[in-house]
Amino acid sequence: MSNLQKFSQPVMITDNASLQSMVTSLLTEKFVTIDTEFVRERTYWPELCLVQIAGAGSVYILDALAEDIDLSLLVPLLSAPTVVKVFHAAQQDLEIFLHLFNILPAPIFDTQIAAMVAGFGNQIGYDSLVESLLGHNIDKSHRFSDWSMRPLTEAQQSYAAADVTYLWDVYLVLQKQLQQTNRLEWVAAEMETLSDPVFFLPPLEKIWKRLRPRTHNRRLLGCLYAVIQWREQEAQRLNIPRQHLVRDESILAISAALPDNIKALSRVRGISQGFADSKEGLSLIAVIKQVKNTPVEELPLPVTIKVEKAKPSEALVMLLKVLLQAKCETYKVAPKLVASSKDIEKLAMGERKLSVLSGWRKEVFGQDAVDLCDGHLTLGIRNQKIEFIKH
Repeated sequence: MSNLQKFSQPVMITDNASLQSMVTSLLTEKFVTIDTEFVRERTYWPELCLVQIAGAGSVYILDALAEDIDLSLLVPLLSAPTVVKVFHAAQQDLEIFLHLFNILPAPIFDTQIAAMVAGFGNQIGYDSLVESLLGHNIDKSHRFSDWSMRPLTEAQQSYAAADVTYLWDVYLVLQKQLQQTNRLEWVAAEMETLSDPVFFLPPLEKIWKRLRPRTHNRRLLGCLYAVIQWREQEAQRLNIPRQHLVRDESILAISAALPDNIKALSRVRGISQGFADSKEGLSLIAVIKQVKNTPVEELPLPVTIKVEKAKPSEALVMLLKVLLQAKCETYKVAPKLVASSKDIEKLAMGERKLSVLSGWRKEVFGQDAVDLCDGHLTLGIRNQKIEFIKH
């Protein structure tokens, strides 16, 4: 039975005195459950609207849009080493706090990752996890509410509170299961990634690799990379989505045309005259001019059209995937958390400096994968289940 019945009615926090009182009270807890509600459709940074926090028997809804509220009063709680901060699918919540306070909450526990370790599949949703562990169905009717609108209805407040009250019980159940299976250290290892600010940096390299054309034109490549960096900085400064500033296809067109004046920029597909005339347009032109004046040897190297590399045996890749699935069924852990498709291909090609070959992943799958590749393990079938045969 859920502890939800033990929670008092949600307390709305709209002033600094109440916020300070809440933080003081929660600093005595061993753990608190936290969730956020935000909107991001029109901004680069998430616009925080609510912070829901539950302690033992008490649940609070902090109105982040309340007039004169000082959200930095949350920092002592978020950074308290004696209080575990429990989230579900924590990445976006953590990104918000990192942007607001330049710190990441610590220590943390992500129940979505913990559920993957405990065998509840890949990236299980909060609603499904609550139903699986607690037998409760959460009302989803307010999932797509505009949380920036005020006043909040009672139904919205109840929905927001449920995100942390049920999470309280979910955490306790998962903690018990993981303790019984000696897997709390597995979860702790995964939390280290979410505790590194570098994990939350803008994905400049990913955007660059995705847009980079196969060309020997180093000037084009240099412009492309410079404009990608410029767009990210300007989108952050203006607090608008990067695609609202300049779309990807326009960046490619700009890099090919190298427009170094307003008239030339306005002729690029997807670029309006208004943008070309604007402060941002002039700033972009300055970036392009700088690239044009950069010595070619300082620009990015061309993308070489590589000779077709040897590919892994498709049969071996398939065998490794079967092994992964079978081992994850045995250990009751989500395959996605253990190894990616790229990991499988690299193993099949003989690479051995991989994360899957260290820590708990090596125990679950990595060592057996190497043994399979080296001929020291074969797969059989007994009683309609995969059997692992060592040689």
